[in-house]
Amino acid sequence: MEGVNVRGAVQSYCSKLSWQKRFPISIWLPRYRLPFLLHDFIAGLTVALTVLPQGLAYASIAKLPIQYGLYSAYMGCFVYCFLGTSKDISVGPTAIMSLLVATFGKTDPKNPLLHDPAYAVLLAFFAGVVQFMLGFLHLGALTGFISAGVIAGFTSISAITIAFGQVKHILGIHFSSETFLDDLIMTFQHIKETNPWDVVIGICSIVILLALQLLKHREMSWEKDESYTPSRGQLCTWKFLWLIATGRNAVVVVVTALIAWTLQTQGLADKVTVTGPVRQGLPPFQVPDFSKPDLFSVLELGLAMIPLIGFLEAIAIGKSFARQNDYKVEPNQELIALGCCNLAGSFLSAYPVTGSFSRTAINSQSGVKSPAAGVVTGAVVILALSFLTPAFYYIPKSALASVIIVAVLKMVNYKIVLALWKLRKIELLAFAATCISSLFVGVAYGTAIGIAVDLLIMMYYIARPGIKVLEPLSSGQMARPVDVETHVQVRSTAAVVVQLANSVYYPSTEYIVDVLNEQLHEKDYTRPVIVDFSCVSGLDYTIVEGLNDALNDFKKANAELLFACTKPNVKALLQKADLDGMSIHSTVQDALRSLEEKEES
Repeated sequence: MEGVNVRGAVQSYCSKLSWQKRFPISIWLPRYRLPFLLHDFIAGLTVALTVLPQGLAYASIAKLPIQYGLYSAYMGCFVYCFLGTSKDISVGPTAIMSLLVATFGKTDPKNPLLHDPAYAVLLAFFAGVVQFMLGFLHLGALTGFISAGVIAGFTSISAITIAFGQVKHILGIHFSSETFLDDLIMTFQHIKETNPWDVVIGICSIVILLALQLLKHREMSWEKDESYTPSRGQLCTWKFLWLIATGRNAVVVVVTALIAWTLQTQGLADKVTVTGPVRQGLPPFQVPDFSKPDLFSVLELGLAMIPLIGFLEAIAIGKSFARQNDYKVEPNQELIALGCCNLAGSFLSAYPVTGSFSRTAINSQSGVKSPAAGVVTGAVVILALSFLTPAFYYIPKSALASVIIVAVLKMVNYKIVLALWKLRKIELLAFAATCISSLFVGVAYGTAIGIAVDLLIMMYYIARPGIKVLEPLSSGQMARPVDVETHVQVRSTAAVVVQLANSVYYPSTEYIVDVLNEQLHEKDYTRPVIVDFSCVSGLDYTIVEGLNDALNDFKKANAELLFACTKPNVKALLQKADLDGMSIHSTVQDALRSLEEKEES
């Protein structure tokens, strides 16, 4: 192909540097030092204390047997160690991914309160394929089409939906629902079935979790006063309290499980709603079940939504901690890494995973030095699946619900509403569309509606680019802008300058031609128009055709239409088009002088 060096491209792709980028472990492992090992071990173990209770809890959001939360919590840790570019990210199940998995699930005929795990595993497989291909083809930039308003609306309404969805477990009532409104209605319908034991355990767990969360972020006296030197005892006490606060989810789950076990030994087994039997051991290695006849009709929008949202969540977390710790993450490689995590996990009964903000924060605060910490986390999860599952039987559902509620509370982004109101009110439309529609049709479809509204807003601004109509002074300087939207015209013997304020694309063709023609006539008076291209970096064929139509209109009216301030590529394109009657000038002043010379002659 003309202009493409195929041999050079192949050599570049097969070069050592290219393969190092594909396997970042080959870059950081040779630089690894023995002291890093202790940091990574502590970080990995600390994260494991969080992911164990979270994995169990998030599986309930996904409406899957709770062991599937742990099935999803270890393989990604191992794969990301080899392929990831962030030392901080902890890959595994998250609240948002779990909610999306529940949205695109199908009720298990054996248990109407749960979904068939086969569909969740298939979602992981297809999410992995899509993410891998997007990364391989360097299409990570596509996620830039989702605005901050839609993302904030999605995360906020997801947090509210998830939190309220756990209220039934806090109350000890049982029902199946699909949307926030279903949860709201059915919670009030079953409110009389409330179990006071579950309520007490749930509320106490929330209070303890919040208290430990505050303790973790409390500033010590020696941090406020640099001149103060803490004793060894104070440091040891604080480190112990920090570890307890960091592993607060595990602490609450273990303590409440002991309470439930004690009640059962005292003959009060029916007082607290517990998790129940959990399948022991690791899942078998098996190919996802592609034989489901309704596979695509069930997964539908999830095939696009889950890989997209998963990547957005991971890259936002990765970039945030990369800025804090002064390194860079590579978006396309992160897509490949995340895709491989999901692909590998799907063969071990995992549902879709992504980066977790809370666990990544713990990783960073624990002094993690490399992605090797994920190996420790994954190993602890494997040990838990192999030996601790009998103890999971006694974990109260209300305790797991409290873990989820506290985890998602901070995801509600109410501050963005004020920010959008101050900066750009129209973006509130996409935010509101996402939130409101999610209440009625679910988070996945609500987000799709929000993205559609966002794209419509973007298309409107593309179709209506910024245009300034200016009356030039005799010196060639611009003065007196004219309001194009209200079609106010300038009456002057001088030319009118139409300044395109940004790049223009084909949807704006008709609008631009209309603006040019409006400046042409006022009753019996015609005047020349100069188009200022100084802010235009490119044109497409449709725009060029529109300019040709405008030139013809001006020619019929015996008026002048001149082009000025074109960038080299725009000028070259216009010259190739060879439009009849076209006149291109370096500056507006040159165009004005050209008109004056014609008048004099």
